[in-house]
Amino acid sequence: MPRSGFVPQPAEGLTFPNALDMFAARVRRTPAATALRYKLRGSWHTLQWRDWHQASRAIAAALVRIHGVQPGDRIAILARTRVEWALVDLAIAMTGAVSVPIYPSVTPEQAAYILRDCGAQLAFADSPGWPERLRGRDHALRHTFCFDEAGPLAADWSSFEALQTAGEGALPGTEAALEAIAEELSLTDDFTWVYTSGTTGRPKGAVLTHRNVVYEAWAIKSVIAADHADEQLMVLPLAHVFGRHLLWGAVEQGAVSAFAADPAELELDLVAVAPTFMGAVPQIYERLYAQIRAEVAAAGKLAEASFAWCLQVGRKVSMCRQRGQAVPGALAVKASVADKLFFARIRQRLGGRLRFFVSGGAPLAREVAEFFHALGVLILEGYGLSETTGACTVNRPDRFRFGTVGPTMPGCELRIADDGEVLVRGPGVMRGYHDLPEETAAAIDAQGWLHTGDIGELHDGFLTITDRKKDLIITSTGKTIAPQPLERRLELAEGIAHALVVGDGRPYLAALIALDEEAMLARSRQEGLGARRLADLVRHPRILQIIQGHIDALNADLASYEAIRRFSVVTTPLTITGGELTPTGKLRRREVQDRYAAQIAALYPDSGQRAVAG
Repeated sequence: MPRSGFVPQPAEGLTFPNALDMFAARVRRTPAATALRYKLRGSWHTLQWRDWHQASRAIAAALVRIHGVQPGDRIAILARTRVEWALVDLAIAMTGAVSVPIYPSVTPEQAAYILRDCGAQLAFADSPGWPERLRGRDHALRHTFCFDEAGPLAADWSSFEALQTAGEGALPGTEAALEAIAEELSLTDDFTWVYTSGTTGRPKGAVLTHRNVVYEAWAIKSVIAADHADEQLMVLPLAHVFGRHLLWGAVEQGAVSAFAADPAELELDLVAVAPTFMGAVPQIYERLYAQIRAEVAAAGKLAEASFAWCLQVGRKVSMCRQRGQAVPGALAVKASVADKLFFARIRQRLGGRLRFFVSGGAPLAREVAEFFHALGVLILEGYGLSETTGACTVNRPDRFRFGTVGPTMPGCELRIADDGEVLVRGPGVMRGYHDLPEETAAAIDAQGWLHTGDIGELHDGFLTITDRKKDLIITSTGKTIAPQPLERRLELAEGIAHALVVGDGRPYLAALIALDEEAMLARSRQEGLGARRLADLVRHPRILQIIQGHIDALNADLASYEAIRRFSVVTTPLTITGGELTPTGKLRRREVQDRYAAQIAALYPDSGQRAVAG
């Protein structure tokens, strides 16, 4: 039985019969307010709420009238984050069909598996490249609508623009049918199937209903106030449930969602959009953190010392704010100096209007959260799964604790089982996995508790996630160690892109290291090491010395049984396309361990060098 728990106030936001009614209510409240902003050929454009609604209805009309879509059909979306994604997501719901997002970074084999499993016959994609890659593979897909038309037309694809044009003509004769569909939809109907990216095994389709989506939109609005004056920059993949959570949360809030054209231009878009909030995975914030630190270091010793003083002042101000205390006068004066020297310029680079960042999808290093708060930028970390339709806990602007994922969302019940596993129950929990009754029964017990597979602790209502249950390491000496906190700290160090800590059934811990090639090549140029490619870096004594220094610094803060005794550097990057990373950048532990089994085994000889290059 669960041994501890926290039950917040009940959910009171399920007043809409379905997600379409929630959207229609937003259109009635603020029809002419800006809903979407997007960048097209270098210029920013806007869509009002009524524009979004009308554009999606035209697409829905074409799907129903011309392509025969019926309620309950599945329609896939194989595209990057872009404004068309939002239009199509709503349009699919308007037909009563079920959207099935697929990361555009997956392999053709993975995409074909999801398409086959969900039975989608229609799809939306960025370009005709997807129909070409999927030809000859086992799936039910018969037609794809491509956002970016390129090349000669083929029987299995057509342009999204043509679909829109056809829909505008079909809409007058389809209005009544669409209205009937909207009236028939209930909270128990499927809204989307989100396939878990899966760090192990085949992806599973988490079946999320209109109830799940409506609840999550209401819950996030109830804990993080936002309205039509707020704007978020959409950088997350919308195949990620966190991205959908933010998109539909903005519907209930009335906030603007801005879509960048190129994720590589994040800093330019932050300045152009000037968002008041943004949600992203920790990797984005860690990259900004590393970039700021590197720029300061490159500015010289004086700038580095000056920044260190400012950061110390900022940390003291941060502690006052965390405790709800007023900043003392003398400290406030120093803070003003620090702001003028560095912090104000950094915040301006983030757009100048930022109220907070939101982090989810993976654990955020506490050091990163504390660093940004010292600069005057709050990062609110949350926790959720595909199976919970996004966040089930989140820190609030007025109630946060770094190193935790915050208190539960309203209406969400959370408990810690005897073995430390986090259990969740509430309106956000999925209906189950598509066509997998045994896996569903294993995930959701008879009392409705979702077994998350994560290990966590509750203190004063704040949840801390320590690791995945299946990833815990038990050494041959009987010590139980959570590897992810160690890996996160290593990945913050200069030159380390990914770290995998191993040692299950072994006498000590070791680590597999993937280098940040760009950072280490820059270090090579700086020190005149002569390394010009990754193969040179992984065997260079100075590079191995730098990695050992990072590990020594980590070990200094650990108990002896937690210390990493040896490490090995892989000779090729870990990538999504290579299968070592999930589409959200998480390590596929089993895949990496299997692929580098010999290299890992070499870390446990009776004697030998401390570092091994693969």
